[in-house]
Amino acid sequence: MTSEGKLTPSGLVPERYDEDTQMVMRDRRRLSVVFEPDAVVLANGERRERLAGVQDTASQFVQLTYMFSIQPELLRVGNIVAFPLALPRTMDNYAYEVTDDERVVTPFGTLAAFHLKPRPRTPKRANQLSAELWIAPELRYLPVRIRIEQDAANFVDLIIARKPEIAGVAPEPDSEPATRATFVAFSSRTPP
Repeated sequence: MTSEGKLTPSGLVPERYDEDTQMVMRDRRRLSVVFEPDAVVLANGERRERLAGVQDTASQFVQLTYMFSIQPELLRVGNIVAFPLALPRTMDNYAYEVTDDERVVTPFGTLAAFHLKPRPRTPKRANQLSAELWIAPELRYLPVRIRIEQDAANFVDLIIARKPEIAGVAPEPDSEPATRATFVAFSSRTPP
Protein backbone atom coordinates (compact mmCIF):
# COMPACT_ATOMS: atom_id res chain seq x y z
CA MET A 1 0.00 0.00 0.00
CA THR A 2 1.30 3.42 -0.88
CA SER A 3 -0.27 6.82 -0.43
CA GLU A 4 0.95 10.03 -2.01
CA GLY A 5 -0.29 13.49 -1.18
CA LYS A 6 0.44 16.86 0.36
CA LEU A 7 0.88 18.08 3.90
CA THR A 8 -1.29 21.13 4.54
CA PRO A 9 -2.28 23.14 7.63
CA SER A 10 -5.42 20.95 7.86
CA GLY A 11 -3.44 17.70 7.65
CA LEU A 12 -2.90 15.20 4.87
CA VAL A 13 -4.50 15.71 1.48
CA PRO A 14 -4.17 12.43 -0.46
CA GLU A 15 -3.61 12.56 -4.22
CA ARG A 16 -3.19 8.86 -5.05
CA TYR A 17 -3.46 5.53 -3.27
CA ASP A 18 -2.09 2.29 -4.76
CA GLU A 19 -2.56 -1.24 -3.50
CA ASP A 20 -0.58 -4.15 -4.95
CA THR A 21 -1.53 -7.56 -3.56
CA GLN A 22 0.02 -10.92 -4.40
CA MET A 23 -1.37 -14.00 -2.68
CA VAL A 24 -0.48 -17.64 -3.10
CA MET A 25 -2.61 -19.40 -5.73
CA ARG A 26 -4.27 -16.13 -6.83
CA ASP A 27 -3.66 -13.56 -9.52
CA ARG A 28 -1.83 -10.40 -8.57
CA ARG A 29 -4.26 -7.56 -7.80
CA ARG A 30 -3.44 -3.90 -8.38
CA LEU A 31 -5.91 -1.19 -7.37
CA SER A 32 -5.64 2.59 -7.38
CA VAL A 33 -7.70 5.46 -6.02
CA VAL A 34 -7.07 8.90 -7.52
CA PHE A 35 -7.95 12.06 -5.62
CA GLU A 36 -8.80 14.92 -7.98
CA PRO A 37 -9.56 18.44 -6.75
CA ASP A 38 -13.35 17.88 -6.79
CA ALA A 39 -13.70 14.10 -7.12
CA VAL A 40 -12.34 10.76 -5.98
CA VAL A 41 -11.95 8.11 -8.69
CA LEU A 42 -12.30 4.63 -7.19
CA ALA A 43 -10.50 1.54 -8.53
CA ASN A 44 -13.50 0.59 -10.71
CA GLY A 45 -13.56 4.04 -12.35
CA GLU A 46 -16.54 5.28 -10.35
CA ARG A 47 -16.31 8.99 -9.54
CA ARG A 48 -17.47 10.28 -6.16
CA GLU A 49 -17.63 13.81 -4.84
CA ARG A 50 -14.43 14.63 -2.93
CA LEU A 51 -15.47 15.33 0.65
CA ALA A 52 -13.47 17.63 2.91
CA GLY A 53 -10.89 15.70 4.94
CA VAL A 54 -11.19 12.47 2.92
CA GLN A 55 -8.39 9.96 3.58
CA ASP A 56 -7.31 6.65 2.07
CA THR A 57 -6.53 3.25 3.56
CA ALA A 58 -2.94 4.21 4.45
CA SER A 59 -3.13 7.96 5.04
CA GLN A 60 -5.84 7.64 7.70
CA PHE A 61 -3.29 6.50 10.29
CA VAL A 62 -1.03 9.50 9.73
CA GLN A 63 -4.03 11.86 9.65
CA LEU A 64 -5.20 10.51 13.04
CA THR A 65 -1.73 11.22 14.46
CA TYR A 66 -1.94 14.77 13.12
CA MET A 67 -5.48 15.30 14.45
CA PHE A 68 -4.52 14.15 17.95
CA SER A 69 -1.35 16.27 17.96
CA ILE A 70 -3.30 19.49 17.31
CA GLN A 71 -6.43 18.49 19.28
CA PRO A 72 -5.31 16.13 22.07
CA GLU A 73 -8.72 16.48 23.73
CA LEU A 74 -10.12 14.23 20.95
CA LEU A 75 -8.14 11.34 22.42
CA ARG A 76 -10.35 10.70 25.44
CA VAL A 77 -12.25 7.52 26.30
CA GLY A 78 -15.77 7.73 24.90
CA ASN A 79 -14.96 10.17 22.08
CA ILE A 80 -15.68 9.41 18.43
CA VAL A 81 -13.30 10.53 15.67
CA ALA A 82 -14.82 10.49 12.18
CA PHE A 83 -13.80 11.36 8.63
CA PRO A 84 -14.61 10.25 5.08
CA LEU A 85 -12.53 7.28 3.92
CA ALA A 86 -11.97 6.38 0.24
CA LEU A 87 -11.33 2.67 -0.14
CA PRO A 88 -10.67 1.02 -3.53
CA ARG A 89 -14.33 0.01 -3.98
CA THR A 90 -16.29 2.52 -1.89
CA MET A 91 -16.22 5.80 -0.05
CA ASP A 92 -17.98 6.14 3.31
CA ASN A 93 -17.85 8.09 6.51
CA TYR A 94 -15.67 6.13 8.90
CA ALA A 95 -15.52 6.49 12.67
CA TYR A 96 -13.23 5.28 15.42
CA GLU A 97 -14.32 5.16 19.05
CA VAL A 98 -11.74 5.77 21.78
CA THR A 99 -12.64 2.76 23.95
CA ASP A 100 -9.97 2.50 26.62
CA ASP A 101 -6.59 3.63 27.87
CA GLU A 102 -4.22 0.68 28.02
CA ARG A 103 -0.57 -0.28 28.31
CA VAL A 104 1.19 -1.66 25.23
CA VAL A 105 4.33 -3.74 25.71
CA THR A 106 6.94 -2.95 23.04
CA PRO A 107 10.54 -4.10 22.50
CA PHE A 108 11.71 -0.81 24.08
CA GLY A 109 9.33 -0.74 27.04
CA THR A 110 5.70 -0.38 28.07
CA LEU A 111 3.77 2.60 26.71
CA ALA A 112 0.53 4.23 27.78
CA ALA A 113 -1.84 4.19 24.80
CA PHE A 114 -5.44 4.85 23.86
CA HIS A 115 -7.30 2.02 22.13
CA LEU A 116 -9.39 3.03 19.09
CA LYS A 117 -11.91 0.64 17.56
CA PRO A 118 -13.79 1.20 14.33
CA ARG A 119 -17.51 1.67 14.79
CA PRO A 120 -19.43 -1.18 13.16
CA ARG A 121 -20.43 -0.54 9.58
CA THR A 122 -23.55 -2.08 8.16
CA PRO A 123 -24.04 -3.97 6.08
CA LYS A 124 -20.68 -5.66 6.52
CA ARG A 125 -19.23 -6.71 3.18
CA ALA A 126 -17.49 -10.05 2.63
CA ASN A 127 -13.74 -9.84 3.27
CA GLN A 128 -14.13 -6.36 4.76
CA LEU A 129 -11.08 -5.45 6.81
CA SER A 130 -11.17 -3.40 9.99
CA ALA A 131 -8.29 -1.86 11.91
CA GLU A 132 -7.95 -1.27 15.65
CA LEU A 133 -5.28 1.20 16.78
CA TRP A 134 -3.38 1.95 19.96
CA ILE A 135 -2.15 5.57 19.97
CA ALA A 136 0.70 6.63 22.30
CA PRO A 137 0.66 10.32 23.33
CA GLU A 138 4.28 10.12 24.55
CA LEU A 139 5.41 9.20 21.00
CA ARG A 140 3.72 12.22 19.39
CA TYR A 141 0.43 10.32 19.02
CA LEU A 142 1.83 7.65 16.72
CA PRO A 143 0.08 4.29 16.52
CA VAL A 144 2.16 1.77 18.47
CA ARG A 145 -0.06 -1.20 17.70
CA ILE A 146 -2.36 -1.87 14.74
CA ARG A 147 -4.56 -4.96 14.48
CA ILE A 148 -6.05 -5.48 11.02
CA GLU A 149 -8.79 -8.09 10.99
CA GLN A 150 -10.90 -9.77 8.35
CA ASP A 151 -12.59 -12.02 10.90
CA ALA A 152 -11.71 -13.63 14.24
CA ALA A 153 -9.51 -16.25 12.56
CA ASN A 154 -7.81 -14.02 9.96
CA PHE A 155 -5.86 -11.02 11.22
CA VAL A 156 -2.45 -9.44 11.51
CA ASP A 157 -1.34 -7.80 14.75
CA LEU A 158 1.46 -5.26 14.31
CA ILE A 159 3.46 -3.67 17.10
CA ILE A 160 6.03 -0.90 16.86
CA ALA A 161 9.53 -2.41 16.62
CA ARG A 162 11.65 0.61 17.63
CA LYS A 163 11.31 4.18 18.79
CA PRO A 164 10.71 6.59 15.95
CA GLU A 165 13.43 9.03 14.95
CA ILE A 166 11.82 12.45 14.59
CA ALA A 167 13.82 15.59 13.94
CA GLY A 168 13.13 19.09 12.78
CA VAL A 169 14.83 20.44 9.68
CA ALA A 170 15.89 24.07 9.53
CA PRO A 171 13.68 25.80 6.94
CA GLU A 172 15.15 27.73 4.03
CA PRO A 173 14.66 31.50 4.27
CA ASP A 174 11.15 32.51 3.15
CA SER A 175 9.91 28.90 3.09
CA GLU A 176 7.46 26.85 5.09
CA PRO A 177 8.86 24.92 8.09
CA ALA A 178 9.54 21.26 7.36
CA THR A 179 9.55 18.18 9.51
CA ARG A 180 11.43 14.99 8.75
CA ALA A 181 10.38 11.67 10.18
CA THR A 182 11.75 8.21 9.68
CA PHE A 183 8.80 5.88 9.21
CA VAL A 184 8.36 3.58 12.15
CA ALA A 185 8.82 -0.12 11.52
CA PHE A 186 6.20 -2.54 12.76
CA SER A 187 6.58 -6.23 13.31
CA SER A 188 3.94 -8.91 13.39
CA ARG A 189 3.24 -10.67 16.63
CA THR A 190 1.01 -13.39 17.94
CA PRO A 191 -1.31 -12.16 20.69
CA PRO A 192 -1.08 -13.91 24.08
